[in-house]
Amino acid sequence: MESMGSKTIIFLKQLASMGSFPACISKIRDTRTGEVLFEQSVEKRPMDNRGAMILRDVPSYLEIEWDETKIKTQILATQKTYVVDLDHYRDSDAYLQKHFGPKSRSALRRYKKRLEQCFRIEYWVHYGAMDKIGYDVLFEQIRDLMERRFEQKKERNYELQHLEEIKNDVYPKLLEKQASIFVITANGRPISIRINLMRGTLAYYILSVYDPDYDIFRLGKLDMWQNIHWFLENGYKKYDLLKGYAYIKERWADSIYDNNLILVNRDASLKGRMGLLLCYWRKKALLALVRAAKSLGLDRAIRKMGRQLAPKWGMGPPEIWPISCTNQQADLFDALPDWHSQEKKLNRLLFNLAYKHSFPINNIKVSIKKDDPRQFLIKIGDTCYLFTFDKNNPIR
Repeated sequence: MESMGSKTIIFLKQLASMGSFPACISKIRDTRTGEVLFEQSVEKRPMDNRGAMILRDVPSYLEIEWDETKIKTQILATQKTYVVDLDHYRDSDAYLQKHFGPKSRSALRRYKKRLEQCFRIEYWVHYGAMDKIGYDVLFEQIRDLMERRFEQKKERNYELQHLEEIKNDVYPKLLEKQASIFVITANGRPISIRINLMRGTLAYYILSVYDPDYDIFRLGKLDMWQNIHWFLENGYKKYDLLKGYAYIKERWADSIYDNNLILVNRDASLKGRMGLLLCYWRKKALLALVRAAKSLGLDRAIRKMGRQLAPKWGMGPPEIWPISCTNQQADLFDALPDWHSQEKKLNRLLFNLAYKHSFPINNIKVSIKKDDPRQFLIKIGDTCYLFTFDKNNPIR
């Protein structure tokens, strides 16, 4: 079928970003809410009814109404898509009550409070007008955070290759309030960014990224929680988290649906019908192989091997010792007032200590030893620590 000049359509991109479909699709309806998400314009020029088309990642909760009676389709369920049923909750507190136990809710609020104690935190939602220069700068920050995050995980980032395309697609939708960008900043710097596209009252997750130096504050959870809070306040009914990372999304989702691959044939000839069947069985066999590999854990083994083979460089983690705060100790060190930019390798370590002590990061005093640049004196109130980096200790 693909060799016969079939056209492949990424369904979400077409629905939320492009807002148009070939003329053979007359209507798309959300079966859960009854909302019509797309309806073909009457001025749409009719297409040739011959040829093939492939629709990728069509959620099973959407119903497609075809304009041509002779169209033949074959449907294959691929991965699952995970949906938050926003219309089931009066507010974000009710949502948390349903999805998290008392200890987990308390922990989530503690992470938020601790983050706000340690940094000057602001929550921004770009929705509507946004300066193009500021938008471009924000996407450069997204790129930087993505590269750092996946370098830390020693995994390949498949989203990065599509970032420029996402950037071009999202901006016009943002201006039309059919996209949102949720940003958390710490001391004026973005540390978490989430992008969504919308169609009617249905919202779709596109990508999210956060600064790995802030891992201890569980930014991924805080970002999701605050993003759901905003959707509830703004009248959205469903939030589709899309496919992948099931072990994370299952915790947040209310409903799980199939993502379908729909093979469409508009050629009634024998050749057209045979092409549709051949394509169907070829893709069905490929999906079976992928599922078998996952059931045997081969995907996890490959990722683990990739992390083990990834190059390791730089100084390893330091030894950290609590020490007494004395003037004699301080005389051996020079102050580093601008340690944030001069010694970035300290960020994660100091953020962890700020979390531990509930202490503002800007009030932490950092000094470097005069005769050994591998040693740092850290003063947090009346508590001091000595960091010693070992350049011969490989990063783990």
